[in-house]
Amino acid sequence: MSKNRLFNQTKISLTCWYASIFSGIITLGALGVYEAIAHAHYITINQELKTVAGTFHDTLEPLLLKPNKLEKNVREIIPDLCLIDEKCDNLYYENRYITRLIQQGKYYLKFYDLSGNLLGNAGIKIDNLSLNHPSEEFKTIQDNQNNNYRQISLLLHSKNNQEWGYLQIGRSLEEFDQYLNNIKWLLVLGLPLLIILVIIASWYLAEKAMKPLDKSYQQMQQFSSDVAHELRTPLAAIKATIDSVMLTENLSIKDNQETLITINRQNQRLINLVNDLLILSRLDAINQNNYLLEKTDINLIDLINDVTEELSFLAIENKINLCQDIQIKDNLIIQGNEAQIYRLLTNLVVNAIQNTPESGLVTISLENNKKEVIMAISDTGIGISEEDNLLIFNRFYRVDKSRGRDKGNSGLGLAIVSSILLFHHGRIELESTINKGSIFTVYLPK
Repeated sequence: MSKNRLFNQTKISLTCWYASIFSGIITLGALGVYEAIAHAHYITINQELKTVAGTFHDTLEPLLLKPNKLEKNVREIIPDLCLIDEKCDNLYYENRYITRLIQQGKYYLKFYDLSGNLLGNAGIKIDNLSLNHPSEEFKTIQDNQNNNYRQISLLLHSKNNQEWGYLQIGRSLEEFDQYLNNIKWLLVLGLPLLIILVIIASWYLAEKAMKPLDKSYQQMQQFSSDVAHELRTPLAAIKATIDSVMLTENLSIKDNQETLITINRQNQRLINLVNDLLILSRLDAINQNNYLLEKTDINLIDLINDVTEELSFLAIENKINLCQDIQIKDNLIIQGNEAQIYRLLTNLVVNAIQNTPESGLVTISLENNKKEVIMAISDTGIGISEEDNLLIFNRFYRVDKSRGRDKGNSGLGLAIVSSILLFHHGRIELESTINKGSIFTVYLPK
């Protein structure tokens, strides 16, 4: 229960972190997109205003005769120009390009003298505007109805190159504001939906991230349970033997010897188990942290001969025939850690001998191809079922648990083989038939 609570809390914490980070990135990205769109439109409008202002500036200056006086001949360029002392109907002339530009583009023009007094205007009507900060090239202003306009101010010169006054040209930002408002609402409505999707995705990612941890935790729990179980059995046997001796008076020398033999046998099981656990621990550290072990040239034929010679006594003791099938005449050299390869072969041969009945046969064969070295350990033993094939390399797993314990087997031999092959970038395959035997085939890269 505490484990589930711990993992659920960790999953929720990961989800919150993922969601916060991704939501922040998306929000900042959305704001950045909004600002980029607004900036791009302002640049476009400024460029448009510059172009229009340049057109009017070049066209109007030859028609301006005296400073601070707006001549009526300007109407040749701006037919709907309304002077400040006139009542105008803002007539629209279809045949005038500049007039069409003013009307269709929602522009306004205002003429000021050098003192800032309004002389005339044209285009859309904007009230309550005055000439403020004429030195500012661009400015955004707002009318009484909260409509925004982008404006540029120009200093005009008369025909004699005297300072005449100022021209203000402005453009309505209604369409631009409406477009930005649509973008804003799209982001306001879209961001919560994206954040909800981010939360769902974050939960999925957190669950995916926790699966390996959960699996490792379960394996650790199982490993601890298996170690405790394996240690308890010989310790219980030793304690029972000692208790029986303590309750018996006047033990004979023969009884004492049998007691010591029993204790020694159980003690040897403990030693073998601890040694196997230490080997697995070192191999795990090597494979997980990429530690480098010394690799040397290994003559596999010599190595197989050494293993066969060393385990011959075990085969004779179990009444098993142990032989070799090596068709290679020349020495076969690979790169690797000799102690580990020796352990690999020893574990496989011992496993074959322990699971083969009397008068059975265990054969060590060696083959060679262009890319790999192939070693096979075959036996005529009890065989392994298809269900056990998937579990045989798990730690503490035994096909026949009672048989394995009787022979002092800790169930770690094949797990050690798997770890050694992982370090050497090799692989192992198993072919087995119940009551007919098994073949463990090891592939090592050259």
